[in-house]
Amino acid sequence: MNKALLATLILFSTSIFAQTWEQKADAIVGRHHPISFSLNGKGYAITGTLPSGQPTKDAYQYNPTTDTWLTMPSFPGAARSFGIGTVTNGVAYMGFGFSTSQYLRDFWSLDSNGTYTQLASCDCTGRRHPAMIGIGDKIYVGLGDDASGDLRDWWMYDIKADNWTQITSLPSAGRHHPFMFNAGGEVFAGLGHRGNVIYDDWFKLDTATNTWTAMNKFPGEARVAGTQFGMHGYGFVLSGDGDNHGYMPNGEMWRYNPKSDTWTQFPSHPGQSRWAPGSFVIGDDVYFFGGLNRLTNVFPTDLWKFDMAAATVSMNEEVLANTYVYPNPATDILKWKSDESITEVKVYNTLGQLVSASPAEAQSLNSKELDGGMYLVQFYSNSELIKTSKVLIQN
Repeated sequence: MNKALLATLILFSTSIFAQTWEQKADAIVGRHHPISFSLNGKGYAITGTLPSGQPTKDAYQYNPTTDTWLTMPSFPGAARSFGIGTVTNGVAYMGFGFSTSQYLRDFWSLDSNGTYTQLASCDCTGRRHPAMIGIGDKIYVGLGDDASGDLRDWWMYDIKADNWTQITSLPSAGRHHPFMFNAGGEVFAGLGHRGNVIYDDWFKLDTATNTWTAMNKFPGEARVAGTQFGMHGYGFVLSGDGDNHGYMPNGEMWRYNPKSDTWTQFPSHPGQSRWAPGSFVIGDDVYFFGGLNRLTNVFPTDLWKFDMAAATVSMNEEVLANTYVYPNPATDILKWKSDESITEVKVYNTLGQLVSASPAEAQSLNSKELDGGMYLVQFYSNSELIKTSKVLIQN
């Protein structure tokens, strides 16, 4: 391997993509579709579907200081799965989902003292796995599905007035299992599933004018049924099923920048992606747990932590965010999107041999002409190396 490429690999290995996940104490019981969030420096996993296939009302609290899980008093509402929750102003809000026979629309709060309060039920239809985002003294809920099918309506809950108001529907198809978050104080939602379609579209709600705007499409594989969180002014999507509603080889994590409307890929969690996992954020750390491993049909109990503060990007972030390869893994065609400053794209095999050099505007190459395996894709700006990405070619 030539020295220049070796140096690149060393730099690459110390970048954000080398930042690793750390395993922590196992959860007490595995589950998919937990309502998960952090409150007062602790993580929570409430309700969900147990390995027995039954919905539950049990609740657990994770303490990051002692790395232990504590069994908490049960959720006072109906046992459920496919529920959703969010936190705003130091209070958690949760509800919706499906019991053994009913689509639910009830709504609850949980304060830092561990007290549940039942609030006004949504005036909407009961639904499974909707989106829910909290900003200030408002909660935004929409999408999901009920007995009639997939939904596109949205509703706003006013915390002070304890009431619901219907707002503008998503200007696209109804769907369930979307991704959503509060990024930079704004509501974002998209992706998800309807019929045979897994979506890669992305939308922002202007809460002042009650209007939706279509943003740039998600650059990775279309996906559904993962987990998400907001952090440091960004939004993140993590794991879930891919564009065939099956597991992905990697539990991908992507960060969304609301200022530039761009996505940056971060290190995947260990193992294959999981269907309907949970996550919570405590300080600078992201915790990931639960879900269903579709490859083994096992309900994992492991808990993983990722230190987001250590995962910093040393180069120009806007250029990096606008420059990436996809799909990954690639089979027939390897594509890339690049910042306007990028002039050339080179591909090296693991022996350090140059196998392709293309002008950036080509935007793709025929990966069938490459042997299967791992490659490095390098992006140059007037002969200066700007970014290196790993990609797996599967032929």
